[in-house]
Amino acid sequence: MSTDVDQEVSDAVEEADRETRGSLVRSLLAVVANVGVLTALLVYFGWVRSDQMSKMLGVDEAIFGMTVDDYVRRSVQPVVLLPICVAVAGLAWVGLDQWLRRRRTTLGPDDRVVTWLARWMWLIAVGVFVVGLLLGLIGYPLTFIAAPLVCAGGMLLLLYGLTLRGGLRDSVSFAPMTEGVLRGAIAVLAAIGLFWSAMNYATVEGTELARDFPNQIEKLPGVMVDSAAPLDIVSPGVDVTCTGSGDDLRYRYRGLRLLESTGGNYFLVSDEWTFDYGVVVMLPVDGDGLRFTFVRDVYGVADAGGFGPCAPVTTEIAGGG
Repeated sequence: MSTDVDQEVSDAVEEADRETRGSLVRSLLAVVANVGVLTALLVYFGWVRSDQMSKMLGVDEAIFGMTVDDYVRRSVQPVVLLPICVAVAGLAWVGLDQWLRRRRTTLGPDDRVVTWLARWMWLIAVGVFVVGLLLGLIGYPLTFIAAPLVCAGGMLLLLYGLTLRGGLRDSVSFAPMTEGVLRGAIAVLAAIGLFWSAMNYATVEGTELARDFPNQIEKLPGVMVDSAAPLDIVSPGVDVTCTGSGDDLRYRYRGLRLLESTGGNYFLVSDEWTFDYGVVVMLPVDGDGLRFTFVRDVYGVADAGGFGPCAPVTTEIAGGG
């Protein structure tokens, strides 16, 4: 008779586990896999990355006039971390769950290890959550990114611990509505933790890109700008030459690099851009009298077409006689 009762308890626990896993997965997928939510997050992450970098460079992100596509392309990398983190955490959880199930099947539901974990997993989960909060206070880039992930893991461990505790002989199960609210709330909080971590990654990435920007300028595409009218580009490292005269006079600006191409405009920086004195030049892609030549080396291309030093501008003063 005792063996039959133990078997019934074990079957009930396994059935509860299956229902918990299915409900949790459905809740997480409902939040994470929602197309509208993902699109909004992609745009938001792209904006965070661009805004952080723009502030570090001393310009307002709004002047770039980026589109939704621009934001999405800049946010793919941080958002890719979401499914990776979910997959790794899911595999770890499957390994733990299978180990506990084997012990329970082999040694029975009263196994000391299984019972101890069922009683105290919630405390471990609270400890993991507190560790996540402490990581957020340390201030290093890695801990800044990891803190929400650790907190999300703590929330999921809490749900799993409560599920294990429900399989004990002396446990009191949740009411169906209470259990549904609990699972849904934890699924939402875990998803928020994952998204928050990706947002933190976008912030860190934008900051690091801006800090390293002076070292990356030489890797940007070089640009020569020819124009029919003077553009008055005043920036360190920019040279201007001229050809022709009168109505045929043209100007050529060298020493520029392509920073961004968004909103129908080219955003250019000089080859000697620094945090102390850095200028961002905005020119329309289809501006009248403008021609853009993209070169491998902004100074390695000899001026063709008779370009040379520009004649100084003189002002004639008419006098009466």
